[in-house]
Amino acid sequence: MVSLSLNGIWKVDYISCDSSIVKILSNDFVPEGWIDAFVPEDIHTTLKRMGIIKGHYFGKNVKQEQWIEENDWVYYKEFYVKGDFRKDKVYLKFDGLDTFCDIYLNGVKIGHCENMFVSFSFDVTDKLCYGQRNVLIIRFYSPVKYVNNKNTYGLFSTTSYDRLFARKAQMNYSWDFCGRCVSLGIWKSVYLEAYDHNYINNYYIYTKKIDNNDAQLGLEVDLNEKIEALDNYSLSVKILKDGKKIYEYTGNYDDFKKLQIDIKNAQLWWPRPYGKPILYDFQLDLLKEGAAVDSKRQKFGIRVVEIIQESQNDGISFIFQVNGKRLFVRGANWVPINVVYTEITDEEYERYISYAVEGNISMLRVWGGGIYESDKFFELCDREGIMVFNDFMLACGVYPQDEEFLSNVYKEAVYNILRLRNYTSLVLWSGNNENDEAYGWSMMTYSFFNDKISRDVIKMAVGNYDPHRYYLPSSPCSPFVDAKGGDNPNSPYQGDMHIYITSMDPKSVMYYKKIKTFKPRFMSEFGFICLPEKDTFYKFNFLKKELDIEHILSSVPEADKCIKSGSDFDEMIYRTQLYCSYALKYWIEYFRTLKWTCSGCLYWKFNDPIADNNDGMLYPTLMSTVDFCKMPKMSYYYTKRAFEDLILVCDEVKDGYNIYSCSELDYDIEGQLRILHLDFMGNVIDREVINCLISKDSAKKLHELRFNTLSIRDKYNEYIKIIFESTKFVVENRYFFVDIYEFYKLKFKQANLDILDIHVKGDEIYITLKTDIYARNIRLNILDVDVIYEDNYFDMDAMTEKTLKLKIKNIDYNKLLSKLLYIDGENIKRVTYNLSKLF
Repeated sequence: MVSLSLNGIWKVDYISCDSSIVKILSNDFVPEGWIDAFVPEDIHTTLKRMGIIKGHYFGKNVKQEQWIEENDWVYYKEFYVKGDFRKDKVYLKFDGLDTFCDIYLNGVKIGHCENMFVSFSFDVTDKLCYGQRNVLIIRFYSPVKYVNNKNTYGLFSTTSYDRLFARKAQMNYSWDFCGRCVSLGIWKSVYLEAYDHNYINNYYIYTKKIDNNDAQLGLEVDLNEKIEALDNYSLSVKILKDGKKIYEYTGNYDDFKKLQIDIKNAQLWWPRPYGKPILYDFQLDLLKEGAAVDSKRQKFGIRVVEIIQESQNDGISFIFQVNGKRLFVRGANWVPINVVYTEITDEEYERYISYAVEGNISMLRVWGGGIYESDKFFELCDREGIMVFNDFMLACGVYPQDEEFLSNVYKEAVYNILRLRNYTSLVLWSGNNENDEAYGWSMMTYSFFNDKISRDVIKMAVGNYDPHRYYLPSSPCSPFVDAKGGDNPNSPYQGDMHIYITSMDPKSVMYYKKIKTFKPRFMSEFGFICLPEKDTFYKFNFLKKELDIEHILSSVPEADKCIKSGSDFDEMIYRTQLYCSYALKYWIEYFRTLKWTCSGCLYWKFNDPIADNNDGMLYPTLMSTVDFCKMPKMSYYYTKRAFEDLILVCDEVKDGYNIYSCSELDYDIEGQLRILHLDFMGNVIDREVINCLISKDSAKKLHELRFNTLSIRDKYNEYIKIIFESTKFVVENRYFFVDIYEFYKLKFKQANLDILDIHVKGDEIYITLKTDIYARNIRLNILDVDVIYEDNYFDMDAMTEKTLKLKIKNIDYNKLLSKLLYIDGENIKRVTYNLSKLF
């Protein structure tokens, strides 16, 4: 096989939707006045680079850019093909075209495409001009006008209806976290491939079973055998670990249609933090007369994933079991990094996944309103041991059910299953995001049972091409129709659940503590609103457009309950982040006390796309823990702590707290539980010490603490601290006597925070802090330096010290020497340290 990339500079121009391109297709056409597009590249990126449209900032009128989606766009590429490039078969391949387009080669139409999420391949063996100039032209139709006059009867959308007919990223039509940006263009690579031999279409490597550390794998290979007979062909598979050959077999094609591979003493892939995500090297070669003519390479892990759905007292479990071990899943939802997908880089994937690792994430759910993620994303999840719960790309709607649409979705499903099924981290397919619920929103409550897309088309694709992976028709979903909750997609009695109870006002029907009326089996989506980090907030409003407090509060419902009168924007950013952080902490801790009734939770959401803001929405980064400028927010650190392997929880009851240990460890721990009732000056008001045993892999009630046993004098100046201490562990947590909506009343005096010690060891900075009185939400930051903070936005008790580590990534000492480390908090005067003093 030989290939020729057609990436690079193309010419592009727009035309009206009713225009003819006959002149453009003529042999003597020259694209004078057209602009350069650096394919693969979205049209928005091209126009932004040329200065024709603007970037993302507050106050931008996004409607000024809607002319892009309302016109057709023509891409033009001249290229030369050598005479010896011709083989038995030559294909023109497109990895991704967004979305409705006609393709012309040398003036002749060779194809039509209508799906952003699939690749396209055209046989151009007899259509290329060898040893001559060739011209490739793609006409992209306006994605909104192309679907004009479609019949919307029986359909439903939470946003515009035009998106329902387009197999492209649904969030581009606007969502509650990003503004409208209806993309189009050549968003993935274009190339020619020429073959004078057969080649590998695809393969499927999976774990069938594990028995006493011996693993039985399955391998299924599909060949393209149209070019010549298979008489001289064979296939060879090798599996290696650390360069050492573990398995090797060579045989004919029939052997490889369903080959069993036995691995003795297999080293298993485990999701973090339950073990190491060990990967093997897989090599598959197609041999012709003993010489390799096509090859496939990847890393893969040996593991078995099951969903345990057993009867419980009030429902049916939904427990992820990996290699025979039941897990409590700690995770978050994932959305695309950028609303313009060609601008996403591998370096960004590396950074976000490193945040996920540091944030104690064991699962990411790829949400169904974005894109099927890149190979880089899955390679990183494989490497880091992060499980992936993957939606198919349909969201919040009732979609067309006609044969043409169903056929398009089936091809999309098959393509993406074949592309992603060999990744070890992928543990579950979900048919869509909230489409079952959308039937109820549109007053067609029980019609979701008859949805052909999720119940027939995608289910069949998964069954045909990835039968060893669990399929959930929708998320949320109650998969057992005849069991309790089976008529409710969002039932707490089975399957997975999405809940948004987001008010901090106890009088509200949406009061966040009403979560305790639910005992979900698996909570796959929940979240709270807050603003981004200060640096991001002010960058996004770099033009310093006037922001009135009412506008901002309307973007953060109920926030006025916890914001002081006359607050500046710094205060408001802090208070909304505080609300979000504590609410997420409250919910996660509650879910962990329900182990094994609830078997995991995925908060909404881990990240946000770089995007414009939606109409009526101040910022497009309101529910993420890492904002769109890649800055971890306060909520990132609160969820990180709530997801630790071992935590203590004061579970709120009517007259006090039940104190729980929640452990993911595989061993018991003996130690002391200390319960301290303190004031912010460090005075001990009440104290209790209990010898206890924390049981492995459990949620265990350790103690009952009742308010009537405490000497509460001033609830705004006092708090509870619980500490478990053993020879190996010191675990702590803190709780105030007031609810979130009254946090602004807490009587914090200004704390004096001192740096007792700071030193460098390799690429790590170690810092020891001391405070005289209670210090609230201490935040360390080095501006514009890529730092992983061991902890941040943490509290310190009066007269205590804390040492923590800052890991500098991609360290540049010259840059670091010019920086200040600054430390601040709710009741702390800023402390700074000139980092040049370290060297």
